[in-house]
Amino acid sequence: MKRILGTAALVVALAGCHATGQKITRLDPGSSRDTVLATLGRPDAVRTFGDFEVYTYLARHRKRTSLSHTDYTVVLKEGQVVQFGPGLAQREGLHGVTIVPPQG
Repeated sequence: MKRILGTAALVVALAGCHATGQKITRLDPGSSRDTVLATLGRPDAVRTFGDFEVYTYLARHRKRTSLSHTDYTVVLKEGQVVQFGPGLAQREGLHGVTIVPPQG
């Protein structure tokens, strides 16, 4: 019984995380912080780079022999989305942030 419940919990978690990649496409530049939270839920990590607020969401993917993940990032300035997509945020110069796409 414990094994069945554990498997069911894993399936639900993986399904929810896979949806992050689909849900993020509903955002647009200029979307509000509230829209991001309503669409994607609470981020796995929140960081600040100067005037930018960076939300990171971790999406897990099950493969035949392993479990991998993709990081999705939403960058906000003054409470509005300025960029979003797969990858991690990186400081760009003194006053900028860019999303570095995943390799591979």
